[in-house]
Amino acid sequence: MAKRSYKFTDKKHTRQGMLSFFLGISALVLLVAGLLTAYRMFGAAGPYVGLMGFLSLICSVMGFVLGIRGFQEDEVYYLFSKMGVGLNGVMFILWMLIFIAGM
Repeated sequence: MAKRSYKFTDKKHTRQGMLSFFLGISALVLLVAGLLTAYRMFGAAGPYVGLMGFLSLICSVMGFVLGIRGFQEDEVYYLFSKMGVGLNGVMFILWMLIFIAGM
């Protein structure tokens, strides 16, 4: 027989954490779209791919900051804050590696 568990709490997820995770997903989508566009155009995609990359970098930095700010709230779930900080941190490191490799 399955054991049922009940939660009696009024905790909610942090808004900063949810926004951080959403910005991380947006940064990932922009990165993949920019890389696919540049690949399909054999590296001659123009300024639009650069703009997508820059927006992806900005989204990852803003998402990381919002995720960190989400940890400062009390009596909330930190799931989205943890996922947002992790995803945005990885995205930022990936962008730094792309920029360093391009120099």
